[in-house]
Amino acid sequence: MGVRLKDAHLDQHGFVLLQPDSALLSHELAERDPWEAAARLVGEPVELVERQPIAPVPWGKSFASTSGQTPLHTDSQLFAGCPPDLQLMFCARPAERGGETTLLDGWALLDRMAQVDPELFRALTREERRIPFVFGEVVGPTLSLRRGRLVLTCSPMPLPQDPIAARLHPHLEATPVLRIRPAEGEVLVVNNHRMLHGRTAFEDPERKLTRLLVWLRTPLSSPEHLRSACAELALRELPEPGATRRRVVLEMLRGVPPGVLARRHGIDEATLYVWRDRALAAADVALGADPGEGSRWPR
Repeated sequence: MGVRLKDAHLDQHGFVLLQPDSALLSHELAERDPWEAAARLVGEPVELVERQPIAPVPWGKSFASTSGQTPLHTDSQLFAGCPPDLQLMFCARPAERGGETTLLDGWALLDRMAQVDPELFRALTREERRIPFVFGEVVGPTLSLRRGRLVLTCSPMPLPQDPIAARLHPHLEATPVLRIRPAEGEVLVVNNHRMLHGRTAFEDPERKLTRLLVWLRTPLSSPEHLRSACAELALRELPEPGATRRRVVLEMLRGVPPGVLARRHGIDEATLYVWRDRALAAADVALGADPGEGSRWPR
C-alpha cells in the first residue's frame, strides 16, 4: 500500500499528511514493528529504521520527551555518513492545544538566499562546519551531497561561535513557517533532507506520537541546480553482501522468526545464527567490550 513516495505533494512541498487504513498502517504497528510499518508506508524494504516515542515524561530533557517549544532543525543522526531520508510521525493522540508541527522548506529558503545573499549561499554549500547535536557533531557543509542525497543540516542548538549560523539565523527568523496538527490516526511524512521541522509548546501530558526515522535504499528526488552547487562528500559506502546480511541480522534482532527469514532470503537457519553472533561480537569489539567474556563467539 505504499505511501507513494512519488506523491506530488511530497515531491513539491517536502511533506504529506496521510490518513491511512488503520488495518494496514497504524500507530500501534509503528510501536510494535517499526520496520514493517516503514516498509508498508514506503512500499518497499528500507535500509534502517530508528523508533522513538514522542511524549512528555517527568524526567525528560530532550525535545522528544518534553512539552516545550522545539526550534527548527533537521534530524541529523548519521548512518554510513548520511542522516535519515524520511521522518514519519504517527499520531496516537494530539494535544488539546498547541503541539503543532512547524515546517520550513529549506530548498525554497536556499533559492531565495542565492538571490539575496549569494556569498552566504556559497558558504552554506562549500564551507565545512562542525554542527553540534545532542548525539554528537555533524561535520561538513550545511548543504551537501551525501551518498548521492542532497542533505541540509540544521541544529536546534545555539551556535554562538559559528559565523555562518549567525548569518543564517535572520533568514530563518524572517521566513514564515507552516503549522500542521496531525489528528489521531494520521501520519505526517517529511523529507528530512529538505525540510526543517520544529514544534510549538503544549501542556497536555497525554499527547503521544511515535517517530520513525527511515533510511531509504534509493534517494528521494532533489533539484539539480542545488545539487550542482554542492560537493559530494567522500563517505563510506556499505558494501554488498555485508549490507544485505546486516539487514537480515537486524530483522532477526527485532523479532522476525528465523524460519521466516530463512525462507525469505534462501538461507538456512544455522547460517542466520552465525551471522547474528558475528554481528554481536563485532558490536562488542566496537563498543570496547571483550567478546570472550561470558560467551564464546564464532570467529
